[in-house]
Amino acid sequence: MAEIATPAARLERAYQLWSESRAGRCDQFLALVADSIDMRSVLAPELPDDLAAVRSTREEVEQYFETIARDWEMVSFEVDRIVDGGDDVVMVGRCAWRNRATGKVIDTPKVDVWRFEDGRAISYLEMFDSLGFMQAVPAAQSPLP
Repeated sequence: MAEIATPAARLERAYQLWSESRAGRCDQFLALVADSIDMRSVLAPELPDDLAAVRSTREEVEQYFETIARDWEMVSFEVDRIVDGGDDVVMVGRCAWRNRATGKVIDTPKVDVWRFEDGRAISYLEMFDSLGFMQAVPAAQSPLP
């Protein structure tokens, strides 16, 4: 009988595919997500960017990846380490993205905190340079009212 991969091993492979495809595929992440998930980023949900939204279903997670593909071009994505806490898994790395509308690049440390239950991700929090992100998006290019 084959051994079932741990959440950490499955995530490590998912990030590898993400980096190799230059964000061209997300099915490996969608396969990890439970029907219901608490998916958030360091960005406050009220910020004027679609990536700031809180997501709670697999379909909304898929929309998140569609938003990334629409708005951003991956420059690089490197995983430094995966911290395996069983059902709690943390990815520590670095990434760089170019905003398709502004051409601005954000190069930032990245930390993703995952929580699994029964082999599926039930929560996800991504942390990155939120100021750098906001300076790269079109909303930051408009003068404040």
